[in-house]
Amino acid sequence: MFRTVHPAPVETLLRPSSQRRRKATAMTGAGLHAKHPLTARGVYLLDDHEVVRRGLRQLLEFDDRRIAGESGSAREAVRRIPALRPELVIIGADFPDGAGADVCRAIAVADARIRCVLMTGDCDEQVLIDAILAGAWGCLSKGDDNSEQLRLIRRALAGHTAYSARFRTVITAPVSPSRQQRPDEGLLTLTKREMTVAIGLGKGQSNRQISQEMSLAEKTVKNMVSTILRKLGAARRTQAAVLVTRALDYSEDTANRGYRSSRFPELIPEVTAALLNCISETGTVPPTDEARTANAARLADALTLTRTGPTVTGPRPGST
Repeated sequence: MFRTVHPAPVETLLRPSSQRRRKATAMTGAGLHAKHPLTARGVYLLDDHEVVRRGLRQLLEFDDRRIAGESGSAREAVRRIPALRPELVIIGADFPDGAGADVCRAIAVADARIRCVLMTGDCDEQVLIDAILAGAWGCLSKGDDNSEQLRLIRRALAGHTAYSARFRTVITAPVSPSRQQRPDEGLLTLTKREMTVAIGLGKGQSNRQISQEMSLAEKTVKNMVSTILRKLGAARRTQAAVLVTRALDYSEDTANRGYRSSRFPELIPEVTAALLNCISETGTVPPTDEARTANAARLADALTLTRTGPTVTGPRPGST
């Protein structure tokens, strides 16, 4: 959970601002604050929990940052933020009226100069992927302490990507063998029409019902069922129906579990490499918009391949 900064004693708040700035710099160990001061536009806070916004507000004000505004509604924020033009928006992951990634995407379309970072309590791969593909500059974790959160906020304000180190631990973790279990691959040998018939079997439909839906002769469907049973190694249509149902359930579960459950495990390392490239802190110069776009495109392409499989390209007809 997010760690709220407790209000400082009165004598601390009355210290000269220079003293408080020195203390804040010592607390984070970061040098970005002095080199890249925030403009007057400030930081906008968007989260549907008042305690989270309060904690962020205290953290930023302690660091002499200006708060441009705050709200707990995704729709309200999408209307207000482009007009306020804050330099940075810190966005919660989910709202009753929208998702944080969608807010980030809408802000990027309205004004690409406004940087957004998401803030989440769940550091899993899908949260990270959603943030990158939405155009976010980073993703903070509510599990990080104030010092780390402030370091990442400063990075984002300085034009660098700012992702919690917790994500690196998640995406580099070994893939559990149980996540690589695959459905009966006999279904992959079916033609498109045979697959449609097989789905009908899974629904418990008769040959006549399938033939009516597909506008085929009942005898044709009967022959196709025989072919399906042979390809699946099933003795009865009820057995084939179980195989089809299991495969459909697996497909839905795979979609929920993400790219690590791909039927093409050899392609998973490319997704991991693309993710690590997007969140890397090795660069000393802030990345250009073109570089960030290229990194996100590489990730999107890698994710597509884990769903569709590698594309095999050969010589064009007539070529030598």
